Amino acid sequence: MKNLKLIVIVTAAVVLIFGAYSVLSLLLSIGSNGKSVKVEIKPGASASSIAYDLAQQKVIKSARDFKLVAFILGSSNKFQAGLYKFKPRTPLYEVILKLKMGSIMAPEPLTVTFPEGASIYKMGSILEKAGMLDFKDFRKLTREEGYLYPDTYIFDKEITAEALANLMRKRFNEVVLPYWEQNKKATKYDLRQILILASIIEKEAAQEKERPIISSVFHNRLDIKMALDSCSTVKYALEKPTKVVYFDQLKYPSPYNTYLHRGLPPGPICNPGLASIKAAIYPAKTNYLYFVANQDGSHTFSATWAEHQKARLKVPTPTR
Repeated sequence: MKNLKLIVIVTAAVVLIFGAYSVLSLLLSIGSNGKSVKVEIKPGASASSIAYDLAQQKVIKSARDFKLVAFILGSSNKFQAGLYKFKPRTPLYEVILKLKMGSIMAPEPLTVTFPEGASIYKMGSILEKAGMLDFKDFRKLTREEGYLYPDTYIFDKEITAEALANLMRKRFNEVVLPYWEQNKKATKYDLRQILILASIIEKEAAQEKERPIISSVFHNRLDIKMALDSCSTVKYALEKPTKVVYFDQLKYPSPYNTYLHRGLPPGPICNPGLASIKAAIYPAKTNYLYFVANQDGSHTFSATWAEHQKARLKVPTPTR
């Protein structure tokens, strides 16, 4: 009888030792070599789906072992949602502890500056150069110019195109809308028309001091129902815009071509800054109807066609 009890005790001890050893082996088991990977744990994800994702990305060797150890530790239903980063050869116990404690990786901050007058196309290019190659849909999500405020933004590199567009619209609402509400009685145009006008001013003006004067030219033309004749609107219309607009391009068929169509184009041609919006609301008091760009970026303004022709002769004619 004593021998039987001894056998039972020894057997139990062996089982406990073997079990502890097995669990310890699983806990210390490691993943594969390679670069650190990011794993997103979605809210409500089961231990099985988490194990599968970890195994797929080679963070762990066995999804089955992960589920077994998580069950033994009572952690199967205690993993926190979020974005995690795992180093190569992470022990299994560390993976489980990290998911249980919610040691979520800090977002990778990215600082991007969108200059005043940047179009949606330019913004998309800036984002791609910053390494956000998933922003090919940015233009589709933000099809209308004018409402994405050009500024410096700091955001998570993993941000979605939609979230970024919403962030830029929010900035527009914070900066532009209060100014508009305070100054809208100073103009006969509505906000959308002002944004369209401001976007043209933004693209035409190279010098800050000339914005109100350029604005006066367009206001004067609109008042007498004269075509705006803005080369910037033609560039926006062209599928492959050139640095300068050539004579044959002035006939390009588009509602944005203000050489062919009088009045304002259908929408803004870029995302203007507050300075151009101010100039659109408060143009200078002039009788100018024309301007020509000089080589230094400044403009020569004229009230008559004859004066304008004289000014044009002083500027070299661009060749292809």
